[in-house]
Amino acid sequence: MENYVVRIKSYIGDKFIQNGTGICIDNNLILTAKHVVCGSKNKVIINGKEIDAVIVEENDVAAVLRLDKMVEIVKIADIFTTDEMFDENSIWNVNGYITTELLNHSMRGNGIMLADSEEEYWDYYLATTAIGKSRDYSGLSGSPVFCNNRIVGILQMQTTNSNGELGVRMSSVRMFRELLESKNIKENHCKIILKKACCEFTIAQVDKNVKSYKYIPDIFVEEKDYKESLRYFVDPMLFLKKSIKEVKGINFTTYNYLLNKNQDKTIDFSQFDENINPKQFDEIYDAFLSEINYVTEQIVGLEKNTPSGKYDLCEYYEKRQKYFNNSMKYFLSAIKDNLKYMNKRFLLLTKDAGQGKTNFLCDFTSNFLIKKKYFVLYYNANDFREDPKNIIKEQLRNMATEYSLEYVMKMLKSEWKKTRRPFVIVIDGLNENTSINEFGMCMRDFLEKSKKYPFVKVIMTTRNEFLEERFSPIKEGLYSELFEHVNMWDRNDTFKERIFYGYLSFFDITFRKNTLTNRSYDKLTSDILLLRFFCEVNTGKRQIYLYDVYKYDVFSQYLEMKAVEYNDGNFVINHKDSIYSLLDKISEYMINKKEFFKVPSTIFDIAEQGILAKMLSNEVIFKDEEIIKEGMLERKGVIISFTFDEFRDFCITEYILKNYSDINKFIKFWKDMNDENFTIREGVSKYSFYLARTMSQSELLSIIETLPEYEDMYWNFIWGLEDKYLSKEDMENWKVEVFKGGKYDKKIVHDLIMKYDCEYFRNINIMTLFDILDEIAMDSGKYMKFIKKMFDTYYKSNNCYSNEKHKSVLPFNYLLGNLEEYVDSDTWNINHYLCYKLTIYLMELKNWQTIELWKKLYDTSPRIVIRILSEMNNHSSSNLNGNVKEILLYLDKVGKNDKYDSQIKQLYDANTFCADININFDEIFNIILGE
Repeated sequence: MENYVVRIKSYIGDKFIQNGTGICIDNNLILTAKHVVCGSKNKVIINGKEIDAVIVEENDVAAVLRLDKMVEIVKIADIFTTDEMFDENSIWNVNGYITTELLNHSMRGNGIMLADSEEEYWDYYLATTAIGKSRDYSGLSGSPVFCNNRIVGILQMQTTNSNGELGVRMSSVRMFRELLESKNIKENHCKIILKKACCEFTIAQVDKNVKSYKYIPDIFVEEKDYKESLRYFVDPMLFLKKSIKEVKGINFTTYNYLLNKNQDKTIDFSQFDENINPKQFDEIYDAFLSEINYVTEQIVGLEKNTPSGKYDLCEYYEKRQKYFNNSMKYFLSAIKDNLKYMNKRFLLLTKDAGQGKTNFLCDFTSNFLIKKKYFVLYYNANDFREDPKNIIKEQLRNMATEYSLEYVMKMLKSEWKKTRRPFVIVIDGLNENTSINEFGMCMRDFLEKSKKYPFVKVIMTTRNEFLEERFSPIKEGLYSELFEHVNMWDRNDTFKERIFYGYLSFFDITFRKNTLTNRSYDKLTSDILLLRFFCEVNTGKRQIYLYDVYKYDVFSQYLEMKAVEYNDGNFVINHKDSIYSLLDKISEYMINKKEFFKVPSTIFDIAEQGILAKMLSNEVIFKDEEIIKEGMLERKGVIISFTFDEFRDFCITEYILKNYSDINKFIKFWKDMNDENFTIREGVSKYSFYLARTMSQSELLSIIETLPEYEDMYWNFIWGLEDKYLSKEDMENWKVEVFKGGKYDKKIVHDLIMKYDCEYFRNINIMTLFDILDEIAMDSGKYMKFIKKMFDTYYKSNNCYSNEKHKSVLPFNYLLGNLEEYVDSDTWNINHYLCYKLTIYLMELKNWQTIELWKKLYDTSPRIVIRILSEMNNHSSSNLNGNVKEILLYLDKVGKNDKYDSQIKQLYDANTFCADININFDEIFNIILGE
């Protein structure tokens, strides 16, 4: 007997008239059936002592007694519930007291059935008593009725059924809920343990992705409206209310005025109440969506029918501006687009490899589904070794072992009906599962089975490149009207910035701000896997340079780092031997089999498998995939593959260069690779070039220089080579290419401009560009043609539909604008002083703006001005010397009234531009400068 179940006696005067059972709901409060306390005096028996009690609260079915003294030894009942589900299979039990002696009595049976008609004092009868039958149940009134670890009601009365059998009736907790405190109420027991287990499992799965760095918390940023769409998908009730509230806040007065004039139905959303309940959802959703569609069509129609012929163009647009809010239809369309997700059941999100699908999904799962206490199960698809529906069913059984799967599903459905919040199944990375044959068909079958459960919603991801090849069946299931494919193609600047700085912060990296170029930023933000490699090899480093990212160097450092990590604690002569030997074995297998994606685990010995296990743990270098069939045997085997294709190509290239020392063997491989168009062709070509220029100049370089495609390799890959490996021969090649106006002349000029830091780029830099300009400047006609080709100014057309882009390397007005933006910073000016020097060479393109920039530079950084003009004064090209003299004259006129003015004057006086001509150039320049 529960120690919060007590005996109750009721008296009229001293005469005993009624006995029953009560439940302690506080230290001095007892709940019982109302008819038990029908006398003028009531006593509660606790530990053999009768304690006076008075009624303090009651309703039609139950009453609450207060004891005249506190009894702290009695346990308080805190497991009442209103969200249990009853049917003929519900197992119930009752604990209380019977007969006038109030003897302990327990009952047990099957079936809690709703009353056939509305009853005043009870709403359920307890069917089929299996244990505890009695010919007299008097005294049990008020006893707690237990079902599934909860008190679901109190016994109310005994009655005889049509067969003459004595049975009992119950008042469910709903009939006396107002008499209880919140501390007495608990949620459905199955719901609590299942939600807790789901949460723990899902957090553990997400944590796996945190440990492998596939998910880095706190760097998520909204991409387009994808996360908002998912919110509509998983919480339709809340977001339907939100949408109704937003639309009701719009002023449609202008539109209604025009609709009235046309005798059309006006726009009115006032009939929609935001305070809807789940039972109304479908009806209100359909009506609201229909109204949104109508309003959108009306607005578009009104705009199309504006009579432009009555007005000139200015008047026409004035009328449109007056009557139409151009953003209105787009706002309504956005709401309509999101509303469609409410009635979808299955979402497939696709994106390119390594571009943040897992990060997006983990963030949504952790920071929305878990925080909002959803029933959610998160799976990495490569963990499935059999049909997902079997895995998930078994998981639900194991999470709620006290309950049948049927009951669990019934509970989930009940919760969905009450809240419209679904049970969400998240399956990330469908493409990573190769364990199950025809996994696309398997998922389609899973979704078709899930369709019959309206409370289940599924979110999946896969790589774009695998969608049609492996997962097109998913889009063709019988559930097509419930399915939505979302291609997450959009990647805005905010996303890139958050990812970039988030990763660097997570790996505790700082860099020199003035060295961050668009080239390195774009490389790292366009490929998150590369960003991951880069950050791991630079963990904890300070003030690194970010002019560029050299992949071959990143990969080499990554291997060095992992070689140490994977041999940590092992006593070895050379920690690199084991990992390089393993990579060589994999590369050899791939080349021999011409299979560059999958390698069976059977080729590795025990020691190698130990290293592989470590490498597979974070799935950055390798990922494991399970296959079922080996030859004609139905035997399970494990295969591995590289996670990052470029890293695979790098490893294979290293293997080739180490093991194909025989020139004929190397040439044969190279020919086979090109003739058969191996997947690794581009990567191996690139890294062969890099390694030939960095680690094997004496042998490999001479070989690849004989290849017919060497020239193409050179111009395709030279830009990714570190400056320390560039030679004087390269410099001469570049100059020749520019002088002849070759295919790569613009690429060379762009590269040289970016190398303005001559302390960092010591071999080839912007000074090479100045050498080129100096030589071409000796011919004025050629020079103007050259600088217009490379730096011609560009202004975007006013036509908003024009996608025309500038054709020059760097429009001079762009360069001037960028320099002007930062010219107030002396530090920036010092770091970029050679960019200011470049403006002297290009001054003919924007004369006055250039002079104005130099005035601002003189105000902030006079020493930089003196330095550059001193270097350029009396340039061998009279045009450039004239540009210098023009700047000097202007600075001499405006002055700073300090020591630098005299230096400017000295430089001006020393300038020899047209010194042999008897002309007053001061007057000419004054006219040019507008004075």
